[in-house]
Amino acid sequence: KRRLVDQIAKLDETTPGGGLVGYVRRAKDLLRSSREGSNPLEGYEPHVPEGSNLDVLSQGFRERETQGVKEAGRAAFVLVAGGLGERLGYSGIKLALP
Repeated sequence: KRRLVDQIAKLDETTPGGGLVGYVRRAKDLLRSSREGSNPLEGYEPHVPEGSNLDVLSQGFRERETQGVKEAGRAAFVLVAGGLGERLGYSGIKLALP
């Protein structure tokens, strides 16, 4: 039980925006807004960013690779579990959620 209490205390200390109380408050606000039909992303237009094609042996590729390796430690990656988004009320794959 003590380990659980310690874990909860650590989580409360490290959760931004008011700890666990702030997290619950934001969750309730989001759920209330959703129930009322509010869309926090309303007005945003998704777009595909411009990109470039690089030859693997080019200087430009090597420069970007070096920069990427430096920044990789500050990156976060999210892996979505398999399956469809049916429980979310969506019939397609989760990665295609609007």
